[in-house]
This record gives sequence, structure tokens and C-alpha cells, in this order.
Amino acid sequence: MSDTTYELNNISLSQENQDLKEIIEIAIQITADLDVTNILKNVVWSIVAKFQTASLTFVFPVEDEENDTRLVHYEGFKQKDISLDISSSSLISYFERVEFNEIRFKDFKENFPDSRVSKEIERLNIDYLVPLKTDKGITGILLLPVKGNRKEYTLLEMQYISRIVRFAAIALENANLYHQATTDRMTKLYSHHFFEKTLDDEIARSRRYGKTFVLIMFDIDHFKNFNDTYGHLQGDIIIKEIAKLLLKSIRQIDFAARYGGEEFAVILPEVDIDGGAVVAERIRKTIAAHPFPGNGKPLHVTVSLGVAEYDPERIHSVSQMIGEADKALYESKENGRNRVTLSRKK
Repeated sequence: MSDTTYELNNISLSQENQDLKEIIEIAIQITADLDVTNILKNVVWSIVAKFQTASLTFVFPVEDEENDTRLVHYEGFKQKDISLDISSSSLISYFERVEFNEIRFKDFKENFPDSRVSKEIERLNIDYLVPLKTDKGITGILLLPVKGNRKEYTLLEMQYISRIVRFAAIALENANLYHQATTDRMTKLYSHHFFEKTLDDEIARSRRYGKTFVLIMFDIDHFKNFNDTYGHLQGDIIIKEIAKLLLKSIRQIDFAARYGGEEFAVILPEVDIDGGAVVAERIRKTIAAHPFPGNGKPLHVTVSLGVAEYDPERIHSVSQMIGEADKALYESKENGRNRVTLSRKK
């Protein structure tokens, strides 16, 4: 073996060892998180920082009545909105069929049956497509642009990226399983069970740190009559729409859940009863003014709400806290509905 060959082999081995150390550190960060946004940010930071790519784009399937594809696009380290006329299902089906760990875009362009999709992807100056693959299947596709220095990715570099993507796929699968276990399927709000656990945690946190919080409970007025008149399918549409309106009416740190049937619950951390009243009134007005989609004409519904503030001297359990808000809710219903009632200290 010549001295030059020996040196090249040592350089290659040294680089591979360094890459493995980096990958292990990145994998620890990625797999320790159950938040999809944080998982993707870690992937973006690791790839963009190392290869200076102009962007990074993830293609995910979604269960949506209007669209089957969700795009998460980063330019540098900042997430940006982007529109591509592509279908995640067709891309995933393709990768399930060919079983590649990655594919050069020029090869994809030659072999993918729909040239329209290739033209859309080409807009992003893509060099490789990398499936996010686990033992259970493909959960998405990474669109990898050319490197910042315009050189081709080496075999070692593509191994580096593929390993990171593999860890990301496992982390995303875990995050999706966690989401399914804690989320109501119809509304995409948190589930009743997870709401009670979160409320218990919030009580413990508030008791420990001397903080307050507010619980809002509300349900749809005369919903049984509505279902009898318009049918249960129309009722489901109303519930889904209210969930969307609810999420737009609260902060990102607030916790919204479907409590059961047509009843909803919202936890507002570090908010007092007066602040909770403002939020509850905003929810009430938003829903009352909203034209819900109906069969040929918009429909209207109202909600009744009860608001309770955590009081460590009187409230010691989840059931007591729910009871306070529920009592206020039923006062709203008894006093004519479509109103907010506050649970005040006696």
C-alpha cells in the first residue's frame, strides 16, 4: 500500500468516525422529543449547517378532506410557506415500490410516471429525494437541494444524511403514536383522558409555584334538537368547525380538549377569572357569529360557557375543578344559554 493510499484511508476513517459522533449527538436530540416541529428543526439544523443547502422541504401525508399533503419548508433555518402541486400518496407509493433509501432527482425525473410532479419538485433545485422510512413504512419524503458549494454529495455524505433521516423517521413515528393516543380523532383537540391528566398536572404546578389558572367548560346549545333536525353528519361538521374556531381563539400555550359529545374544555395557564371571562366571551361571540356550512345554506349555533379559577384553599382535585366550571356552565344554560357564567368565591 502506498503512503498516499494509507493517508487517504486514514482520512476517510477519521471523517467517518467524526460523522458517527455527530450523528449520535443529533440522534439523541431528535429521538428525545415528541414535538414534530422540534424534531424537524433538529434535522434542518444538522443538514443545513453542515451542507449549506439553501432550503429543506418535508412532504407528509395528512388526513384532510381538502388535501392529502402537508409541506414543511425551510429556507435556511426559517420556516416559510410554500405551495407545490404534488401528492404525498403518489410519492410514498413510488418509494414503497422501488425500495430506495434515496434517489437522485435526475433519476427520479426519468422514472416517476407523472412529469407534472417532477416539474413542481424541480422548482426547488432538488438533488436528492430521501424517504423517511421505518420498519412500519414510509412516513414522509425529504426533498434535499444541491449543496451550497454546488458540488455533488459524496457517498459518505449521503450516508450521513440517510442516517439522520432514519432517526428522524423513528422520532416522527413515535410523535405520531403519542399524538394519536392523546388526541380526539374527530376534532384533533386533546382527548378527555389526556385533558384530565393535564388538569391534574396544572393543579400540582399551580399549588407548588403559587400560580393560578382558569378552566373553561362549554357545550353547544340545544345540540340534540340540532341533530334531530339536520342529522348527525351535519352535527359532526358543527363539532369539527367549533374545534377550529376554538383553537383560533386561544393562545398557543393554552390547552383545548373535547370533553365528550358536544362538550369542550379549555385550560388557560397563569390567567385569573377576569382574564378567563375575556377569553370565554371571545369564544362565545366567535361561534355565535360564524356561518357554519350547511346543506345549501349557512347554519348558526350558540354555546354556553362556565369559567372557574383555581383556588388552592377550596380545590384539591381534578373532579372539584371540573365541578366548579361545570356548575357555572349549567347556570349559563338555566339563565337562557348563549352566555358566559363565572364561578365566584362564596
